Amino acid sequence: MPVGSRNEDPGRVHPWIRFWARAFDVFLMAVPLGLAQWHWFWPAEPGWIDLMLFGMLVLFVWLLIEPILISRLATSPGKWVFSIRILNRDGSRLSYSQALRRSDMVWAKGLGAGAPLIGQFLMAAQHYQLSRDAKTFWDEEGDFDVRHGQIRAPRVIAAAAIVALAVLALWLAAAAA
Repeated sequence: MPVGSRNEDPGRVHPWIRFWARAFDVFLMAVPLGLAQWHWFWPAEPGWIDLMLFGMLVLFVWLLIEPILISRLATSPGKWVFSIRILNRDGSRLSYSQALRRSDMVWAKGLGAGAPLIGQFLMAAQHYQLSRDAKTFWDEEGDFDVRHGQIRAPRVIAAAAIVALAVLALWLAAAAA
């Protein structure tokens, strides 16, 4: 059953909008994981290896959560803010296994599992491919449509408020320590 909208355009390509949507999703995952890890596990002064491993952990946990959202809602919080939907070519929602496979390919082949330098190289390569071919590797492989709708100001304002509140919570937690 198609779930598209009149305002969606599967032909529009927006690499930076997709980047910021994923960044918002990862941020939403990092804040509660960071607070929990900082409270129970981190040393007083985490080193760069601690921070690198934490980033890899956040991306892995998101790999497990994103497919649930994509298969049920065709979007994630960050994709919702930027009016992005992930659908099959026929307009139907992805199954859980399709969404998991897509998220796995994004994690491994688009983000390099969060490994420094490898991840940045892969993101740059996928930006180039998306700009050139209007498809990323994983969307071409899965025959998925990434549909961009009109970005609505109230969604972006709500997202900015969430980020501001999360940063405030992190600052207050650090000040209380």
